[in-house]
Amino acid sequence: MTSAVEEVLETMYFTGVLDCGLGCVSPPEPAGADELAAEIRFQGSQSGRFRVRAPLRLARMLTACFLGREEVEVPESQAGDVVCELANMICGSILSRLDHKGAFHIGHPELVQPGPLGEPEGITTSGWFDLENGILAVSLTVQQAV
Repeated sequence: MTSAVEEVLETMYFTGVLDCGLGCVSPPEPAGADELAAEIRFQGSQSGRFRVRAPLRLARMLTACFLGREEVEVPESQAGDVVCELANMICGSILSRLDHKGAFHIGHPELVQPGPLGEPEGITTSGWFDLENGILAVSLTVQQAV
């Protein structure tokens, strides 16, 4: 997960990770009202969902870096679109690393209410990534076979 997140952030958003932690359900910064979260569901050799959560100021910074604009020019709606695209890129990178020969159907990323990263009906791996303007929290939940 770490290498996928770092690679996407460096190559597409021109930013690096200052610090990170894996296996924690909650990042060092608590979820707040001014956060954006995106979720993608996927099916294939493994099925589940991927989520990202970021404070609005981090989402605006990432949007500015991605689009080559100033942060003050970025409306919240555009930041939401870019958080969805970030989720899409990281999810695709992680899934290709999990099963590089597997075929996945990856749904469209959607903005969701920020909340807990885990999901009770699956196995969740989560982590947080400290960037310049806040903490990016990510989680991958793979459903258990029945």
